[in-house]
Amino acid sequence: MSLTHQEIMDTPNALKRTMEYLQQKWPDIEAYLSGKERFVFLGCGSSYSLARSMAVMTLIHTGLPSFALAAGDLLLHAPRYEKVVKGAAVICISRSGKTSEMIMALDAIKPFGVSPAALICADGTPLEERCDLSLNMPWAYDDSICQTRAIANFYFAASWILAKKFGDAALVSDLEHYVGYCQEYLSAAESFAIEVAALPWTHCVVVGDAELEGIADEGALAFKEICQLPSNYYHILDARHGPMVLFGEKTLVIAALGEKDALELDFLSDVRKRNATAVAFSDTTVDAPDVMSLAYGRKLTHIARGLPFILLCQLISLHKARHVGVDPDSPTGLNAWISLTKKEGDA
Repeated sequence: MSLTHQEIMDTPNALKRTMEYLQQKWPDIEAYLSGKERFVFLGCGSSYSLARSMAVMTLIHTGLPSFALAAGDLLLHAPRYEKVVKGAAVICISRSGKTSEMIMALDAIKPFGVSPAALICADGTPLEERCDLSLNMPWAYDDSICQTRAIANFYFAASWILAKKFGDAALVSDLEHYVGYCQEYLSAAESFAIEVAALPWTHCVVVGDAELEGIADEGALAFKEICQLPSNYYHILDARHGPMVLFGEKTLVIAALGEKDALELDFLSDVRKRNATAVAFSDTTVDAPDVMSLAYGRKLTHIARGLPFILLCQLISLHKARHVGVDPDSPTGLNAWISLTKKEGDA
């Protein structure tokens, strides 16, 4: 069993600890959020994908201005973003708490009057030192290069905090249910993933909408990193506007369905007409001819659908790695966290 596999399989245990931790930290979280009227979510790589989902879920559920920025973009263009970050709650997402772009970006915008907070999978980090509030979840840290367990815990934490702060009882209920049901779902999802991974596709497309935008994009990134195959993310209906011309018999399309709208199902039908493999994830059973489907088994709020969906993407990529002969723990050219170093003579 690879280290990546072990960490995916530990997701249910990590989520349980994260939920208990957030409950304990709620007074500090609530105090930090008090009076905040604008949010900037900051990340690098996988954490930037998560930042996109966090920004959309905050915008949709509160109507408050919410943005996602890549930390490297903010670092390079800090003065250009002054009006965006000034006075905002800047929420940083980082597995290690050491990523150079994140640290340097916070230092660059400090004069603008930011109020930083962080979600980190480690203790005692440079990022924590720069934040007014730091939620540290070291039990969710992934020692393998690709983030899996950490992703689920970051997404869960943001969703739970949003639901608690703005009184979304249905979302709280769904998140708590997932923590209790995750182990059982994991077994079913892995069996399904093994079947999908054995098919002869060579590239993957992940589609999803609304609050799932970022977590679906992270699902696509998992294929680049874990099984090292080309992958892309698109909004469901937007995939018809150009990308679909490249769909063919070697394409795997994984769709995170919302309300199983007729237009979503029509899209899957068009995917099959191009001889691509179509996989549908939904909360309850979907009726789509010639489409491989996995249902969670319970009606879910849209945000909560992201948790079982990302687990499915990770598992398919993990098992595909064996078929293509790559080590999921050691993707070429990738490090667990990136350190920028200045060359001698740089300012």
